[in-house]
Amino acid sequence: MKQAALAVALSLMVTSAWAQAPAATATPALDPGAMAALQGMGAYLRTLKVFQVDVATTDEDVLENGQKDQYDGVTTILARMPDALRAEQTSERRQRLYLYDGKSFTMFAMRSNFYATVPAPATIGLLDDMLSEKYGFNVPLSDLFRWGSPSWTPEGINVAADFGPSVVAGTTCQHYGFRQDDIDWQIWIQKGDFPLPRKLVITTKTDEARPQHTAVYTWNLAPSFNDAAFTFDPPAGAGKVVIAEVNPAAGAAK
Repeated sequence: MKQAALAVALSLMVTSAWAQAPAATATPALDPGAMAALQGMGAYLRTLKVFQVDVATTDEDVLENGQKDQYDGVTTILARMPDALRAEQTSERRQRLYLYDGKSFTMFAMRSNFYATVPAPATIGLLDDMLSEKYGFNVPLSDLFRWGSPSWTPEGINVAADFGPSVVAGTTCQHYGFRQDDIDWQIWIQKGDFPLPRKLVITTKTDEARPQHTAVYTWNLAPSFNDAAFTFDPPAGAGKVVIAEVNPAAGAAK
């Protein structure tokens, strides 16, 4: 009987102690440090007047049977803010040159030797808006010109987490993870006075195969160039075509 009474007493003590213990603090869904790092990176990118960035990409297409088809590419961007851009994309699927000089935009399909030129608005940001709304595609690496801009907001981010320190191609970074309704994405931001994005991984959640896009960035903040870098000189035999409009009214509205 004494042993039974002792067991009951100990049980009551444990139950009482558990009830009196403070509840564990829940980890916030939006880690303040992760959100601040994203904002800080965007603010820093906004200070860059000229830059060149080489981006090694890996993408996955999902076939009808669910099998993944992975392919690599390289994109090189030369930008002079706010009104000059040169971008070249090379992959197994395509080779494109994009040129913008503040007045016109040219897209050149290098393998087929065809190009198209359209009038363009006064800034890279407005150019990206026009291309998206009127023609259904974006400036290559358009996120670099969106992060930290007055129009960018963190709305839509449901989860933000700090995954800790990491290294990308020899550069010390902090690794963060973010979740939105349709995508999960991870970003590695360089530590120190130059909080540049060094790696990005985007996972699409709307497809059960969860295809990924991976990009690794190599930066040059003092590139050498002249105005000719943003001017298109058609090569011999190049044919001129018209970019198909997905929303003709978008151009008229502007």
